[in-house]
Amino acid sequence: MEKILLLQPPVSFKEKAFALIPNCPHLGLLYLASALIKQGFEVKFLDISDNSLNLKEILELIKTESIRVVGITAMTQNIKGAVQLAKFLKENKCLAKIIVGGPHVSADPKLIERFPYFDAAISGESELTFPKIVQDLIRGKSIQGIIKGETPMNLDDLPFPARHIVDHSIYKRRGVWANGIFATRGCPYHCNFCSIPAIDKRVRFRSPDLIVEEMKECVSLTGMKFFNFSDDALTIKNEFVFQLCEKILKLPFKIKWEAQSRINYVDRPMLKIMKRAGCTKLLFGIESGNERIRNQVIGKSITDEQIVTTTNMCWQEGIEPDHYLMVGQPTETEKEIMDTVNCSLRFNPNIIGVFITMPLPGSPLFERAIQEGVIENDVIDKYINGEYGQGYQGCWPYYVPKGLTASELIAYRNLAYRKFYYRPSYICRRIRQDCGSFTKLKRDFKEGLSLFLKNRPADDFNVANN
Repeated sequence: MEKILLLQPPVSFKEKAFALIPNCPHLGLLYLASALIKQGFEVKFLDISDNSLNLKEILELIKTESIRVVGITAMTQNIKGAVQLAKFLKENKCLAKIIVGGPHVSADPKLIERFPYFDAAISGESELTFPKIVQDLIRGKSIQGIIKGETPMNLDDLPFPARHIVDHSIYKRRGVWANGIFATRGCPYHCNFCSIPAIDKRVRFRSPDLIVEEMKECVSLTGMKFFNFSDDALTIKNEFVFQLCEKILKLPFKIKWEAQSRINYVDRPMLKIMKRAGCTKLLFGIESGNERIRNQVIGKSITDEQIVTTTNMCWQEGIEPDHYLMVGQPTETEKEIMDTVNCSLRFNPNIIGVFITMPLPGSPLFERAIQEGVIENDVIDKYINGEYGQGYQGCWPYYVPKGLTASELIAYRNLAYRKFYYRPSYICRRIRQDCGSFTKLKRDFKEGLSLFLKNRPADDFNVANN
């Protein structure tokens, strides 16, 4: 039986960098694993996002276990680690074929021409295409260039992610963790900072019956009854949400879960049934406290009034509303940034994440930033080669509007955090919420210490980019 290694690399193998450490196994890789297992392959899964293995150890593992194909997934943030690994394997005469996939190569298909250490690359969704490529490579067929993955339109045809090959204790050791799960794929919106359109925009829905069957399997394998929906916008179709919640309510055990949503796709009846079905938190991308930036520049199409109304409804129905914001957009002024700095005091969310906009490949903002000279044409290669430094978000350039500096954007972000998190009313509320849970108290102590020392939450970057 041929052995395949599926791997999630760190941001970098060669220098200290910010951690991009997930709190649950990579669902994309586990879907690929199940597709490969169905075709008779033996699959090993490695999440080394925390640098738990070095380059030499990975090479030794590949040799010892006679791995035939290595599949590497990478977002832009960890494409450097993916290239470092592929280069090291090739330079050390590794016989395994190396395939790269994931969001970055989908947005940057010429990557494998500039960094010719990969035997093949797949863009888009890969469950239907990857096993065929693996078969061809093992049979000695030459694969050149990037192959576009066939989009699975009927998600119910895909086998459940192969969670049985995962060492789940890894994620327990990382602290608070969850069973990751998808109910839908795709997003029809066109936010300027988002690279999802480089993969596939078409929204597809899974059968609620299959989703709850997968939940049963998750609980059996992990013992965890907490779920994190990884959908871009779970609530995009009202009828689907009601059907899913009704199925969840019929499970033989109670679960808790959270999801990403959109302010304008939530109403009170939906929130009520979601709460009954175990929803504890909804994450909303507010993006800006200024309506011109939010709607005319970013393309969000939501008003301040909608944000206030939906946030209040969430609180009233017992669901925590988290807001995520960014500073640094084309034409944004200091006054408009201050609208973002102060908006959470008006909107009253549970927590906030404030990020400095990074123009990522595949997004409309990326192309605009290059045209305006905000970033260089070869920004990706310079990032991979380590020319942008190290540390928290310091390795990829920000979008800095004219008349401002990166240092000023950082100062505005820090000010937004201080204004929101240092309020006595917020601190008292968190203490009340944490009563009776040592885990929550420990987590909030960690976050509070990070805010005091670094002016940002400890998991700020991870939340933004996972």
